[in-house]
Amino acid sequence: MFRDYAEQYVVFKIEGEEYGLPIEHVVQIVNVPEDVPASEYYSAVRGMMKIRGKIMPVFDVRFAFGFDEELSDPRQRLLIIEIGRLTAGLIVDEVTEVLKVGEEAPQIADGRSRGKRKGSFFTGMYKTPERIVMLFDLQEMLEEEGLYVE
Repeated sequence: MFRDYAEQYVVFKIEGEEYGLPIEHVVQIVNVPEDVPASEYYSAVRGMMKIRGKIMPVFDVRFAFGFDEELSDPRQRLLIIEIGRLTAGLIVDEVTEVLKVGEEAPQIADGRSRGKRKGSFFTGMYKTPERIVMLFDLQEMLEEEGLYVE
């Protein structure tokens, strides 16, 4: 017997590569506001923003993955996420779809691979003959940047 869509991932792109974030962490996807803070530090944490009445840290996922900051691109999106008691924003190059993975779909390969920086931000991959979507470990990235999720 099949489970209809055992897991769902919000698929986003960084440098043309696809990454999947478990949908249960994504509260909202919005355009990146023009007043995104610029960090004074060499860090993925861009600063703090007020969105929908909440003050939250904003992370540049490009930087966390080891790429240079992308300046204003209309395809960029801000993923508002919640994990534990933390609400934060993640800036990504583009959001493409919600990927629904069921038991009848290709298997998810377990194991960790490393990003371009020191962190291990990936829990595995969703692979078909046409594509590979790296599965993103949100908690691992946040902890790498000094935020521990309860």
